[in-house]
Amino acid sequence: MKNQKHIILIPVYNDWNSLNQLLLEINSNLAQIKGFKNEILIVNDSSTKKIIIKKKKFDNIEKITLLNLRKNCGSQKAIAIGLSYLNTSYKNFFTTVMDGDGEDQPSEIVKMLTLANKFKDYVITSNRKKRKESIFVRLLYNIHLIFTFLLTYKWISFGNFTSFYSSNIKNILYDNQSCFAHSSSVIKNCKIIRIYAKRGKRYFDNSNLNLLDLIEHSLRINTLFLKRIILTTIIYFIFILIFFNKFLFIKTIYIFLSFFLYILIYLIRKKHLIENLSRYNKYQIKLI
Repeated sequence: MKNQKHIILIPVYNDWNSLNQLLLEINSNLAQIKGFKNEILIVNDSSTKKIIIKKKKFDNIEKITLLNLRKNCGSQKAIAIGLSYLNTSYKNFFTTVMDGDGEDQPSEIVKMLTLANKFKDYVITSNRKKRKESIFVRLLYNIHLIFTFLLTYKWISFGNFTSFYSSNIKNILYDNQSCFAHSSSVIKNCKIIRIYAKRGKRYFDNSNLNLLDLIEHSLRINTLFLKRIILTTIIYFIFILIFFNKFLFIKTIYIFLSFFLYILIYLIRKKHLIENLSRYNKYQIKLI
């Protein structure tokens, strides 16, 4: 099928310099693939800085749409709202979701889109093969990966960078769970194909995430698996009863930490749950 629609969804908050650089690189890389009509959907997460999108002639991008959210809600909810908008506004299309800071490399889009076109029932995920952050951040990331796997039995080594056919959106948005974490919703509700790529370097500045933000994001990723986490921790407790039954201190600490984790996940879930995506955040649509 020729001239299939392909829409690249990019959440942005204030970082318009990076977005303009990203658009140039996207346009350049899309020249390598034929048979698609490429569009860009920018989800402006209620930026406080002036919107600056440099109007250039993009040979491989037919249209740029700006979705202006009325209030700031974070990248995960912005992606969910963007996907909900696409799901109700278009039919039979491909979507690539990516961050706008340069860490998701546009050179990977062609490979991901080609696979998405070949395997329409799957979501193509770009998994981090090598990261360029400090040793401390890489250590925290690896702890998060192991922590999540031990609780959920899911190895979630990818972020927002995904490509898929539109029929997968209803699964990603199932029960509005993608508002917690796009990656968790994908791996829980969809069949995936993993590819591996180096994480790119941010175009400008450094990440503003602090330790608490990273911890909260890790908990958000685990939020979708609350029932499984409860079951998993019970299984681990049975193991403790069998092998460490005489150590009351170990059992007490484990029970305390388990209930503390349940409470944290419950609070995160309550904080970020969206009952109805289409009514949550009114937006203004603008063509660039």
